[in-house]
Formats: sequence, structure tokens, C-alpha cells
Amino acid sequence: MKLEKYISDLLYRYDLVIIPGFGGLIGRRKSARINRDTYIFSPPYKELSFNVQLQQNDGLLANYIAGVNGMSYTESLQSINQTVEEWQRILQKEKRLKLDQIGIFNLINDDKILFLPLTTKNYLTDAYGLTAFVHKPVTSLVVKPVVNKTKTEKIRKPAKPVTEQNIEIEAEIPVEISTSLPVQNKSNNNQFWKYAAVFVAGLGIFTAGISLLRRDNGIQNDTVYQKATFVLKQDFPPVKIITHKSENIAKPVIKKIPVVPVEKYFIISGAFRNKTNAEKKIQMLKNAGYPAKIAGRNKFGLWMVAYQGFASHDKAAQTLNKIKKQEPGAWIYTKK
Repeated sequence: MKLEKYISDLLYRYDLVIIPGFGGLIGRRKSARINRDTYIFSPPYKELSFNVQLQQNDGLLANYIAGVNGMSYTESLQSINQTVEEWQRILQKEKRLKLDQIGIFNLINDDKILFLPLTTKNYLTDAYGLTAFVHKPVTSLVVKPVVNKTKTEKIRKPAKPVTEQNIEIEAEIPVEISTSLPVQNKSNNNQFWKYAAVFVAGLGIFTAGISLLRRDNGIQNDTVYQKATFVLKQDFPPVKIITHKSENIAKPVIKKIPVVPVEKYFIISGAFRNKTNAEKKIQMLKNAGYPAKIAGRNKFGLWMVAYQGFASHDKAAQTLNKIKKQEPGAWIYTKK
């Protein structure tokens, strides 16, 4: 029998697997780690250790082998004892025993066993699919500050406003008319004189209109303009805030909800394929004074009947010692 295969299966689900007559394998969760020399990141894992003093049968391994192979609990326990005797002979003869996917056991001074776990398999189900990887450190980047160049624009001075003086000056500019034109262009000269007369007349009317407009509005040529300043002042009446005290408002009542401990550890009496048989077993245990219940179904689809559920592993272990006096095959199931 390849006993190490069944032990490996149980190490995925349990933190303690006892091999009757040989010792116990203990699994402890370890956090993710980094090697600062090689820059290797490793995922979290379950570290295995061995305690040779944990040799008392708790029924976990025997019940598991019996359920997988369809044999009785007694036959399963006999197969375990035969395999353990073979392991002991190999250790005494070769001083070394290797179990696949678990580790290597070395016998020292004929009485001490040194266990070296294998790191090829991670029994931590939370880290399933995670592998180690190498990630080199990122060098810092030098970022040069960006200087925003502002464009300077020249402010153009406003054009000189048109005043009456400018208009009058422009109107007083004499117009020189040449009279040395040939005689044959007399008709063109007459037409030119007409346009010039119309222009001078219009310019005079425009200048006179501006003068009259400024005089009617009382605007002098040397008037100094000043921007008006307005001051707004408004007195608002004070606002009174009236608060009413109510003495009839009921204060909220805070009720404390008791915290119910979650049952995680169950003492298993047996597993049944038929749920009706499992319910009959529960009734038998209740008649015996135990708060029996169904702890769930295992991976083989069997209904597991428990004597009782506990929130603490220590209390479950204490009760298991008492129950084993009546049923040696009882064992503790840890619910995930």
C-alpha cells in the first residue's frame, strides 16, 4: 500500500495527520517571502514538521483509507500497521526513509529522527496556482522639470481719438487746383470741380453738426472725464434662529446581539451514503445524550454524522478522549 499517497491527500485539508505507531505530520501556514539577493518572490505555503511523540491513533488516516478503498476500519488499520513496520525496518537498516511528496526521514543515534520536508509540493490550498517569480528592482527615473515660457506681447496704445480740432484742422487744409490743364479736357475739368464742391460742402456740414452736438450737451473741449464711483450700502435686519427643545423625543434603544460561536470542529461517528441512515444514527446519538448533527459531506459524497460540534479544537480534543472509550474509531473533522 502506498500509504504516503493517502497522507498527502489529507495534508491538503488538515494541519495534523497522525500515522499510528510512527509519528505525526504538522502543517503550519507561512507567509509569502522574498530573497533580496536573487529577487525571487515565493507565494505563501504550508510548512511541514514531524513529531515522533504523536503516535496515538486518532482514526483520521484509517477512516480515510477505509472510505477510499471500500474496506472496514479494522482492515484499514492493519494495512497501516504493516506499512509502518516496513518503514521502521528500512530506517534501522539504511538510516534513511524517503516518502514521495512528503519528505526524508533520517535516523540519528538510533533513537532520533530528523525530518527534511520536500518543497516540490505546496499543501496550502489558498496558494493554489501561485508560483515563484523573479522581479528585479526598478531604478528611479530622473524627471527634468518643464519650464513654461510665457510669451510677451507688446501692448498697443489706443489710437488718438478724433476730436473737433483734428476735424477742423483737416478741413482747413487748402486744396491746390492746377489750372494748367489742356483746353481739350474742359468737360472733365468741369466734372471734377463739381465733385470737389460737393466734398467741401459735406465736410463743412459734418463739422458744424459735431460742434452743435457738443454745445447742446454742454461738453467743452477741455472737459476732464472721471470714472464714477458707486457705494452701495444696505442694512439688513438680523435673523433670529428659534430652536425648540422637545422633551418627548424618545432616545434610541441599542440592543446587544449575542455572538454565536461558529462550530468548526466536529467529532465524527461515521459516514453514510444514504442520508436516511445518517438521520437514524443522529437519532441514536441524541437518545444517548449527544447533540448530534450532520457535519456535511466529504469528497466521496458520504454524509458525516457528528457527535457534537465545537468552536475550539481543544474542547473537541477533550471530548474526543472521552468518546473514544466507547467508540475508538471516532475522529475530529475540521470544517473549512
